[in-house]
Amino acid sequence: MDEYDLLVKKGNIGIYNSCEVTELVIMESDKIYNLYTICVFQEKNVNPEKHKYNRGFCNKIKIDDKHYIGIFQYELKLTEIKENFKKLIKEYKWISNREGEYSIKDKDLRRLNKQFIPTIEENRLNHILKNNFYSGSYILEFFDEKKHFEFLTKDEEQFEKISKKINKHLPINLFKVRDRLGNFIFQFPVNIVNIKTKVASDSWDSLNFNLHWHPLIKDKYPDCILEVDSLLDNNHIGNAFEEYSKNDSQVVLTGNVDSLVNVKIWRKNPKLILYYDSSYYTKSIGVSISIGGLNVRYFMNDDEKVFINLYSKDFESSVENQKYYQYIENSMGIKEKELLEKTLSFKQYTPFKDKLEGIGDLRRLIRENGNNGVYLWDPFLSFKDIVNTLFYCPYESVALKALGSKKLNKDELNNQKNLFSNLNSNFKGLNLEFRIQESKKAHDRFLIFPGNSKKYEQPKVYSLGTSLNSFGRNYHILQEVLHPQAVVIVFDKIWEESKENSIWKYPE
Repeated sequence: MDEYDLLVKKGNIGIYNSCEVTELVIMESDKIYNLYTICVFQEKNVNPEKHKYNRGFCNKIKIDDKHYIGIFQYELKLTEIKENFKKLIKEYKWISNREGEYSIKDKDLRRLNKQFIPTIEENRLNHILKNNFYSGSYILEFFDEKKHFEFLTKDEEQFEKISKKINKHLPINLFKVRDRLGNFIFQFPVNIVNIKTKVASDSWDSLNFNLHWHPLIKDKYPDCILEVDSLLDNNHIGNAFEEYSKNDSQVVLTGNVDSLVNVKIWRKNPKLILYYDSSYYTKSIGVSISIGGLNVRYFMNDDEKVFINLYSKDFESSVENQKYYQYIENSMGIKEKELLEKTLSFKQYTPFKDKLEGIGDLRRLIRENGNNGVYLWDPFLSFKDIVNTLFYCPYESVALKALGSKKLNKDELNNQKNLFSNLNSNFKGLNLEFRIQESKKAHDRFLIFPGNSKKYEQPKVYSLGTSLNSFGRNYHILQEVLHPQAVVIVFDKIWEESKENSIWKYPE
């Protein structure tokens, strides 16, 4: 209870008088268990006798014929939520306001040490916390390490739809933070201080901190440290570590704030973070003025006359000369490109490269990512392409799927089957099927690693840029797809539709 008592103590990071509890539970015919529960501490006082309230179901959400999601929300006094916390630690039980006490499934909860969650958008946990956009929050988290929710997450499209239904009633997104399913989170918002920072001088060498403290600790400001660190191209170009003067405003000389600036405020005793931010400050605003409508281009397109208003730039920018940090930032992409090529996230192939290099890169990707299976999607896929790639997967019995779309005549079909059947191989550990997609012909070519929904391992997808029969020989690009799940979903659907068009399968 040490961390709980530290965080809940009045004035350490917040002023709390009650707690709002939001439960999302899985409901089956004869049992109920936690999907996600968050307990948010708040300054609000609750009525000692009528403090509990139940908003009931938020339109009871159906998952399938056996499972539903129920959403409940109520408030507790501090003494009551503390009892809940103790029960969770000692007995793996949760005291629900609606259903009474129930045990945690299989006792698969690990209590994590306290975590400070900053307000920055990149932090995924902000998708499931409440209003964490002021000074940040500490959380105490009970983590479900077994995750008995595959019935909910295995179908990505369905899970996303269910998450959107939940989002209509609560501002959380479980689809983006599925690793927290089954967890209990106690959220302690930092509400004793509101902080704003801005550049303090035209020379851009200092920051001005404005600290607005809670009225209950006015004139009792805690001892704090103001920390600033400026980064450009992974170089520390400005920094400061300064005692708080206990004034409402304080200028901190950093040396440089031209780039990414990380700001942190520490409370010294007890040692707790009160604020963190990572951002760029606005240096200058480029202005572009255009005058349109004076000139018009017109042309015929499919028997329709099209008019396009033309614009001329009269003033390009208020920044006449490029600054030093712009030269540096503009050059950083060169290093990034080299890193992408090294990891095969992005690589260009030209006729001047070794022709075997391309296929070697694909085999490397299969070795590094094929432990959950490998799917190859190419409209002109053939026996030779499959042997050159999928046969090199070193993981025994994982699903290897090859999907082409070129319609084969009877002779071509028999030829492909014979080539596989007569291959000098023992086919050890192979689990491979080659199908032809006759409708909705695909144009793009993909190398797909499907991931593992049980472990929440995300898929990886690479766009090949050309068919396997010419990979590495002509100019094309190998590039990792930013949204791989969308490709996996379409592949799975077309693969299922093509089950009657199987060319070869091992084992049969």
